[in-house]
Amino acid sequence: MKATTIRIDDKMLGRVDGLAKALSRSRSWVINQAIDRFLDYEEWYIKEVKDGLAEVERGEIAADEEVVAKFRKWGADAR
Repeated sequence: MKATTIRIDDKMLGRVDGLAKALSRSRSWVINQAIDRFLDYEEWYIKEVKDGLAEVERGEIAADEEVVAKFRKWGADAR
């Protein structure tokens, strides 16, 4: 494992320390968990956006009429 240095404002570091204490974990553990969750989410999000754009490029999108019909089925006005 490599060490790195980051700047964190006092308020956020206090939150990290409070969470570490509540979980009986180290500050480093809490920060690593936060980074891991952030990276998991951002990687998932980027993949979903790219997959969605690829669907659009392939023409795999719902027509306006299909969307309106689905919303109407649920009792909502889509227009």
